[in-house]
Amino acid sequence: MTGQLDGQVAIVTGGLGNIGVGVCRALVGAGARVAALDLDLLAADRVDGLAMAIVCDVTDRGACASAVEQVVRELGTVHTLVNMAQDVVPAAPLLEASDHDLVRSFESGPAGTLRMMQLCHPHLKANGGGAIVNFASGAGTDGLPQWGPYAAAKEAIRGLTKVASREWGPDNIRVNVLCPFATSRPDRLPPGAAEANPLGRVGDPEEDIGAMVVFLAGPGRFVNGRTLFVDGGATGWR
Repeated sequence: MTGQLDGQVAIVTGGLGNIGVGVCRALVGAGARVAALDLDLLAADRVDGLAMAIVCDVTDRGACASAVEQVVRELGTVHTLVNMAQDVVPAAPLLEASDHDLVRSFESGPAGTLRMMQLCHPHLKANGGGAIVNFASGAGTDGLPQWGPYAAAKEAIRGLTKVASREWGPDNIRVNVLCPFATSRPDRLPPGAAEANPLGRVGDPEEDIGAMVVFLAGPGRFVNGRTLFVDGGATGWR
């Protein structure tokens, strides 16, 4: 992947979580200058070549605006936005899900994703186009029991993505969704899930998930409005 994204600038929200670090590493390896936005910067040193790490709470529009402004000021522009930030509430049956759980899930997930998309749009448009990669989940597409608020938030992100792909396509801004099967939260995987996967394993954050982000940011220039399952062919995900 070396050189595919030379000269490009990428923002990754939730960029210092386990999958986020892998995505950042893949983007850096492809030549991009990467800004990782996260609530906690303790993992910033895990990404060699990271252009910058910024504390940012995506539930706060002002914080999002300040982060984007800092990236543009210091790195010049934005070519790719990767939205991974998501507050995950504890698993519980739907009958026990609270309004608070739903609001937390939506404020960090779809609302945070929309904020960042809106703030980055003018910069992507000014460059003649760019890529937005949003993260959803098989928890939503497959209706994973115990994960109602999270599943609902992730499906809302898919809806936003489809609308943006059509509204912003004329600006040459491609907006797609990835649903990964990777090692972000092993405790959320049903027992035996990795072994039951047709490929017999969980995805690697850098080599599997990050590689697909690089593809969508660069060579995949005619892919738009799609949900791509980077899951090794896990059964039941639609």
